Amino acid sequence: MNMFDRARNNVNPQGPTPTIPLRRREFLGMMAAGVAVAHGLPWRAIAASAPSPTTPRLWIDSRIAALPRRPWRKIHLDFHNTQHIGKIGAKFDADEFGDRLLAGNVDAVVVFAKDMHGFFYYPSKYGPVHPGLSFDLLGAQVKACRERKIAVYAYYCTTWDHHLANTHKDWLVIKRDGSNYLPKPGQTPGWTALCLAHEPFLKLMDDHTREFVSRYELNGPWYDMAEPIGPECFCAECQRQLRAAGQDPKDAAAQRAHKNRLFLDWHRRMRDLVRTVRPGCQVDFNDIGLACVSQRAALLDNIDIEALPTGAGWGYLYAPAQIRYQRTFGVPVYGMTGRFVTSWADFGGLKRPEQLDVELASIVANAARCDIGDQMPPHGRLDPAVYHVIGKSYGRIKALEPYLEGAAPVTEAAMLIPAVPFDRLRDEYLYGMTKLMLESRLQFDLVEPGQEWERYGLVVLPDGFRPDAATVARLHAFVAQGGAVIVCHEAGLTAGATTGWLDRYGLTYAGASPFKPAYLVPQANFTGDIPTYEYALYEGASQWKAAAPAVSLAALGEPQFQRSAERFTSHQQTPFDHVTGFTAMARSEHVGLLAFPVGQSYYRHGYWVYRAAFEHLLNEVLPARLVHTNAPLSTEITVTHQPARKDLGRREHYLIHVINFSPVRKAPPHPEFHEDPIPLTNVTVRLNLPLKIAAGRALVAGEKLRVRTDNRSVEVTVARVPINEVVCLELAN
Repeated sequence: MNMFDRARNNVNPQGPTPTIPLRRREFLGMMAAGVAVAHGLPWRAIAASAPSPTTPRLWIDSRIAALPRRPWRKIHLDFHNTQHIGKIGAKFDADEFGDRLLAGNVDAVVVFAKDMHGFFYYPSKYGPVHPGLSFDLLGAQVKACRERKIAVYAYYCTTWDHHLANTHKDWLVIKRDGSNYLPKPGQTPGWTALCLAHEPFLKLMDDHTREFVSRYELNGPWYDMAEPIGPECFCAECQRQLRAAGQDPKDAAAQRAHKNRLFLDWHRRMRDLVRTVRPGCQVDFNDIGLACVSQRAALLDNIDIEALPTGAGWGYLYAPAQIRYQRTFGVPVYGMTGRFVTSWADFGGLKRPEQLDVELASIVANAARCDIGDQMPPHGRLDPAVYHVIGKSYGRIKALEPYLEGAAPVTEAAMLIPAVPFDRLRDEYLYGMTKLMLESRLQFDLVEPGQEWERYGLVVLPDGFRPDAATVARLHAFVAQGGAVIVCHEAGLTAGATTGWLDRYGLTYAGASPFKPAYLVPQANFTGDIPTYEYALYEGASQWKAAAPAVSLAALGEPQFQRSAERFTSHQQTPFDHVTGFTAMARSEHVGLLAFPVGQSYYRHGYWVYRAAFEHLLNEVLPARLVHTNAPLSTEITVTHQPARKDLGRREHYLIHVINFSPVRKAPPHPEFHEDPIPLTNVTVRLNLPLKIAAGRALVAGEKLRVRTDNRSVEVTVARVPINEVVCLELAN
């Protein structure tokens, strides 16, 4: 019986997965010799073709091991009900509620104080209490959780409040054209967008918070929807405040800065109030993936990343990108998925345990805690089927927790991202670059330019990012000290300028290519045994000259003419015509350049040659990589480190998380479903670290592993990975 079977004592165990012989492609990482993909090569052949392994420059954030203990298995229990719902809580039973959470292996839950419609779920003196509620639902839920030692938080919706929007129209956010966000005739109401500039509104939220935080024994409030729906507001109060500060209300930059100040001031106000009312109480904010976390980090007890991957607007690249950014601030992070098939309030939508297993495995592999979104029906009874499914998946997490607590990511690379207030981390180029780096097995974080990214061995500047002058100066110093840099497309230009900053490396910018698509013509071998070919750069390119000490690895090609309504041929683009004097990919010592928008291009087209080019350049500038593996591209592999704890009798651990993302074939209208995993077999992973290992173990399978070591690396092979595996490497004393 493995550890997950033992963890499922209070839920029906899944039947055994049949052993299925698996014929699969073994991925061969791009090595310095330029080999791309091989079929059926043994691991030793892969290892032999690797560059000479030396210890990479790594970053392990010691703050994570020192974080306060937090629950690992949280439920966000949405409960938004309009006046059209006649009766609330008709089937609610406090003991059944608490026991069902326990059966679901839940150790924390967010329940509701006030919803987005403006209704309270306890007898508030401010009101309105939902007209269909006849008892203190919040109080009963809190009591049931406390009796079962389940952490409990109270949800409070802020700027989305239909009641306040209709009764205080003077508090509404006003658009530049004078309109507001209230629904037009015939529209279903959406975000009502109240403005944080109004002191009476802020005072009312103070009173609400003081009431429910003082009345109930909560672990903390959970504030939602505080971020502005847009970066500007033209209500009378915002205009007054801007003019009083000597600023023009019509200036977009002044508007954004003003809204950001209101946002930060509100965070500080709520945190200070809650700590005064209930000392030691946690304060959580759902900031929904907004940039500039560095400005808020000191005000945050916790970071929740709302990322329902099968819901509209998220997908399976949002959480990996967000978690790798948010975890860099030394604050506990939660990755929030959902039991829903689509998005919030998807009554009747329920994932299979295997889907949640994959999603949760990826969350904890990136050193985040788990949060599953549910919505309680208006009658107040938690659905047995929902908590049967959640219980199975959370049973797996519960069994792993001793190896998750205090474990920090082991990272070797950083992707620089813009830090603009209220921007969201949902750009195609960031998703595409995240996908490339995941598939290249890089262990990486996303960081703001102002953070300490010099601690990594590699810095990647994605195609939509432009460094300012101060960042450029730091990059030059980083390279001079042996750091590696990969620059993509227009990231080679200084912000606000039309000139490049790579001239000292022999790379000179000569403007944007007039052709879309342009063509990439390899000058180094990164496409295996495929004969010479001109590969389409579907999203265009920039023009760069490469001169000593730079070496061009691929030339930029052009068609005969740009396709247009006046001049065209055949069905799509004009075919390749000639090679130019510009480079499409170049290297200058530890500086690499991809002269096309590789992130956006890979996101939109998934063209294998973009990945091959990126990986070849990666191996040129960073030959000492942490992870090498034969796992297929669909596999996510991360490494975490758990320090020794004498008080727990725990030795130092390195943990290798292997997540098997194997989706069923999808139709364009629906997302990927990971409900029928194809088990991986004989997955070998090598860490290029000179570690002395006392023991190796596959935690999910509950099996000992043979660990092969030399003075430069450690290597293990996992026989079978149905959904995920966590390899624990226990270090010798």
